[in-house]
Amino acid sequence: MSAQPAVASDFSKFDIPAVAKFLGVGSDPNNLSAGFNALMITVVILTLVVFKLGFAKELAWWKSLIVYLLLAVFSAALTLVFWTWPIPEVLLAMVAILGIYRFRMWRVKRDREQTAP
Repeated sequence: MSAQPAVASDFSKFDIPAVAKFLGVGSDPNNLSAGFNALMITVVILTLVVFKLGFAKELAWWKSLIVYLLLAVFSAALTLVFWTWPIPEVLLAMVAILGIYRFRMWRVKRDREQTAP
């Protein structure tokens, strides 16, 4: 009985998104998880930031905990489809747009409070 040689995965046939490449996904053909954990953590963090910037309402602490845990679990699962969808890139764009929006709203509110009699 002969030992089967390890087969290296050829990542060149996949169109890996830019952020995934930056985080090291596909950098080691013998290690499928190279960079994948960093990508998963990045997607989870960006998803939580997008939710907080754009959609978060004031909830009780336990409701917030449930929402954030579910977001973390499902966004980590969503990372599994990074081969075909540029998920981190879209989340980065959403963070930028929502961050600008929140900053402008904060500035308008501050200006109104300063000019109010």
